[in-house]
Amino acid sequence: MHSALRPKPPVKIPPSLIPTTIDHPSQSLIRKSSIQQNDHHQKSIKITSDYRHTSLSLNHTTIARCCWSLGLRNSNGKYLTSESFGNKINATGTSLKRKQIWTIIYNFQNDCVYLQSSLSHYLSTDKYGRLNCDSNKLNDDCYFQLEYNRIGQWAFKSVTYHMYFGGDNDHLHCFSKSPEWWSPHLAVHPQINLKHVLRKRYAKLDDDEIHVDEIIPWGSDAIIAVEYLNDHYCIRSSNGFYVHKDGKLTTIKTNETLFTIELYKGYLTFKDCDQSYLTAIGPLGILTTRNKIAGKDEQFLLEESKLQICLVAPNGKLVSIKQGIDLSANQYERDHSSIFQLEYDDDFHAYHIRTYDNKYWKIEGFNVQAIADKRSIETSFQIQSAGHGRIKFQTSNEKFLVPHATGHLRVVNEQISSNDAYFSIKFINRPFCIFKCDFGHIGYRNKQSRILECNKALSTLFSLEEPHDGTHSEGIVYLKGSDGVYWEILNDLSICVSGCEPSKFALELCPSHSRVVIKAPNGMYLRAEQNGSIQATCQNSRQATQWEF
Repeated sequence: MHSALRPKPPVKIPPSLIPTTIDHPSQSLIRKSSIQQNDHHQKSIKITSDYRHTSLSLNHTTIARCCWSLGLRNSNGKYLTSESFGNKINATGTSLKRKQIWTIIYNFQNDCVYLQSSLSHYLSTDKYGRLNCDSNKLNDDCYFQLEYNRIGQWAFKSVTYHMYFGGDNDHLHCFSKSPEWWSPHLAVHPQINLKHVLRKRYAKLDDDEIHVDEIIPWGSDAIIAVEYLNDHYCIRSSNGFYVHKDGKLTTIKTNETLFTIELYKGYLTFKDCDQSYLTAIGPLGILTTRNKIAGKDEQFLLEESKLQICLVAPNGKLVSIKQGIDLSANQYERDHSSIFQLEYDDDFHAYHIRTYDNKYWKIEGFNVQAIADKRSIETSFQIQSAGHGRIKFQTSNEKFLVPHATGHLRVVNEQISSNDAYFSIKFINRPFCIFKCDFGHIGYRNKQSRILECNKALSTLFSLEEPHDGTHSEGIVYLKGSDGVYWEILNDLSICVSGCEPSKFALELCPSHSRVVIKAPNGMYLRAEQNGSIQATCQNSRQATQWEF
């Protein structure tokens, strides 16, 4: 029997996990909260997610809108670019960088989109087809309708003047009577959580299929990679396999594993080579393609995959909430109760730590309990790296967390210099890694070279392995390419994917934004340069490059 037809036992959902909805008075069809299950805080995250759900006020009318950050590439392979000097626009970009990132804003009320540049200016046209991108105010000349062709390209038609946006180089216009096509390139960190809008559930790996039945994306199985490849997208599960259009997973990249993207009512849809749309079917929510026409069943969101960790106390046991609401280091086996999600807060400059049952750590007296429903100053913690893969926690009132002899986490007034105050950290939901800095992604120098550089527009996936000899307590990891060859350090201190045997690298968590620094086998930290070079030359982690991870 096909697994989509197997009955699934009913699951009782705790009240705290039931997704909330908000009615917009001016738009009765929109019943979506601006607070996502995977991001309870309403503050937008800086260029870490390609999707936002917001609202704006226009002529005293509240308009709900969905926002997607992406690049637009024309038929000559050049990206639409917004220049800061003179607010000029052109189609000269050769790769997707900040000036090439645009926000597509879908307006539910008018069923149209706006194009917003990285400078927060809106693209508009006049009746002569002349374009402007120098105003942060919306008007009727900013409205465009999206059209699609069979190979996944987009055309923008002026709602007011019924002409198409197009052109090349410095000669852009909106005066074409026939569609001029652009290819969308999502500006998203490829490691995401995939959410089905109608089911309000997340995708996760389940044997040889992807099932959309996770209330909260938890653990490595919920990690999905969306890879950009020649104007198409591959969807990869946490084991590195590709999603086939028939719902199975395969190790081989073929036409049947390639999808194009479209927007339907502001949400993302994936279309296969047979013009069928990706959806979730059956009680298990098997991810597969079925319908030729997009509808609510085909709508998806891509949400930021926040870092999830396990903590090993000095007694060698995992911190968990298996025994109740108290945090305690009392078990050796890893399960959902010993996995915690780090959520950095720009307002508090601290982390909030979420549990699998949707509660936050909070200080209660001298104990730490997982009881908070909302993020607040009382749930914020400073995380300080102590090197060798170890961290320590400081509360908002400048006290410290240490494990008691019984295993329970206790709050003490003074910093303890002994190893009893340190926890070893293990990264759980990063079965593969994509490293990005201010200059770009880590990737190979070219097709002939195995040396790594840091200024690549496209991402490269690397596997993360934990050693089995107990050195995980020192933060040691092995980094490996897709062909099974390991990272290693060369004589000139550059990094190359050429090792037959694993080399000992270490990932150390930074105090902010869930980034990491990378420590090489020579004891030095990796430093990235604008020209793309990466070398293990930093003695101090504060001077090292911080990597999105």
